[in-house]
Amino acid sequence: MVKISRPTPKDAYLRQRLFKQLDRMRSFAVTWVSAPAGSGKTTLVSSYIEHRKIPCLWYQLDQGDGDLATFFYYLGQAAKKAAPRKRKPLPMLTPEYLQGLHIFALRYFEELCARVKPP
Repeated sequence: MVKISRPTPKDAYLRQRLFKQLDRMRSFAVTWVSAPAGSGKTTLVSSYIEHRKIPCLWYQLDQGDGDLATFFYYLGQAAKKAAPRKRKPLPMLTPEYLQGLHIFALRYFEELCARVKPP
């Protein structure tokens, strides 16, 4: 499934200067890569992850992710792919959780973070 599969760039130029910048950012929980469309952000990050052999959870957002149930479903699928040994699936966002969405999200992300090791 493309949405949760990291692209594997073929013959991508290894951008060592940018790789070094990303290396310096690895101690942070999140790194934001921003640039205009078509400038190579996805290729940079994917080739960096591949070259450095970093395990990752890959999830490509799109318009359909505006629906929270869809978002949590595919994020759960990405987590399953990133940590296949975890047998218990992440919870699904079903109508009974909508009244307490903030509690559902908190518990969901606690469970997700417990499954996926930081790099």
